[in-house]
Amino acid sequence: MNIAKKTGINEKSGPGRYALWGLALAALVVPGTVLAQTAQDDATFDVTITLEESCELTTAPDDMEFGTVGLLNENHTADSTIYVTCTTGAEYTLSLDDGENATATRRMAGSDEEYVSYRLYSDSGYETLWGDGNTFGALVDGEGTGVQQTFTVYGRVEPGDNATTPPAGTYTDTVTIEVSF
Repeated sequence: MNIAKKTGINEKSGPGRYALWGLALAALVVPGTVLAQTAQDDATFDVTITLEESCELTTAPDDMEFGTVGLLNENHTADSTIYVTCTTGAEYTLSLDDGENATATRRMAGSDEEYVSYRLYSDSGYETLWGDGNTFGALVDGEGTGVQQTFTVYGRVEPGDNATTPPAGTYTDTVTIEVSF
């Protein structure tokens, strides 16, 4: 007997045609056999990085500019910011050298060997001089946080360091910052 006639399925077209093919294929499959076999295997790999204790001056420090002043008969102040980044937990020190023109004090040089003396402090109250631990003041200590930290250097031109006001002009010095860890 014709399955298509018994079920009312048109064997030449339509969804019934696919049903017949499915029945035919199912009849060919012997129970307990697999038509297609797949295999799978897996493995792992490690991902590592070794961080060593490290510190960097990460952004150029701001210049310290005292501006334009007249006489050196009173304190003139300015500041600079230092930017340092260290690995978390790294203990470090920041030092400031003597500058390029120091004698008994740090000095900014003008033309004709004229100078303006100044001091650098680690606090806004101008009590703790900042230097290299030997000359002109103490080191500043810190501990790394893994992100950039900022430190302010407070500068002051003090009348007691400048017996006279030198000639008008621009006076400059360059101070080097060092981070040690």
